[in-house]
Amino acid sequence: MAYSESRQFPRFPISYQVKLVVEDRIIAFSSAIDLSMGGILVSGDHHLNIGTECGVAILLGKGEPGRRVVTRGTVVRVDTRGTALAFSRTLDASSADSLRTLIGSLTSGVEPELEPIKPPDPNHGDSRPGR
Repeated sequence: MAYSESRQFPRFPISYQVKLVVEDRIIAFSSAIDLSMGGILVSGDHHLNIGTECGVAILLGKGEPGRRVVTRGTVVRVDTRGTALAFSRTLDASSADSLRTLIGSLTSGVEPELEPIKPPDPNHGDSRPGR
């Protein structure tokens, strides 16, 4: 019997570097394979267990600190193609907007304009919006 894939969201090929935060370690994947509003497929030798929850950072600019999309995900599949993560169903508004902007840029061919993430000011608390 042939496997039939039906997806809620269209997927788009990407080649950005992705970093996962799993428990107390950071795992870097040199390249993602594809992305949708529902998740991401990354390639690499780091195999995680299905069900593993992690932080996900999609690094947009090479050598440009702060240009990234940050969200949460869960490992849903690991196979010869790579590791598939489903994004959290309860994405905060900022993460969802960043993902929409990134996916919109993939369809239009225009690099997304995302605000750089500012580090916290040690004298005035966390300076990031909404914090």
